Amino acid sequence: MKTDFYSDLGQLLVYISEVATAIRLNSAYNGNYKQMDQDQVSLDVMWLSDSLHNLDRLGHAIESGSPQEILDACKVEIDYYKKTILYSLHSNWKGDPNGSFQRHDHIIRPQHALDVFRSIHDKALALLGDN
Repeated sequence: MKTDFYSDLGQLLVYISEVATAIRLNSAYNGNYKQMDQDQVSLDVMWLSDSLHNLDRLGHAIESGSPQEILDACKVEIDYYKKTILYSLHSNWKGDPNGSFQRHDHIIRPQHALDVFRSIHDKALALLGDN
C-alpha cells in the first residue's frame, strides 16, 4: 500500500524556500550586509543551512518507498529540530541555533517543519501497520 505525501512535500518545499530566503538576507543580497554583525551573520547562515542539509535522507527514504526508512529519517529530523532549532539543548555549540531562527521568525517557521516531519512519520507508521 502507498500513501500520499504530496501535501507534506509541498509544505516542506515552502519551508525550504523560507530558509533560503533567510539565508539570502544574511548575504550580499541584503543592502545592509556590510553593516551587519559579520560574526552573527556567519553563525545564522551556518545554522539556517544546517537545518536543510540532512533532508536528502528523508527524500531518499520517501523515494525508496520503505516505511521503515521513512520512519528512521523522520525520527532523525524530529530529534534534530527539537534539540537544535527549537530548544538549543547543547551549550558547547557555536552560536545559538534557536536564536538564529528567532531572528528570522518573520520568515521561517521551524515548528511547521517539525509538524510536517511528524505527519510524514505518522503516515509511514500507518503503512507499517498495514503490512
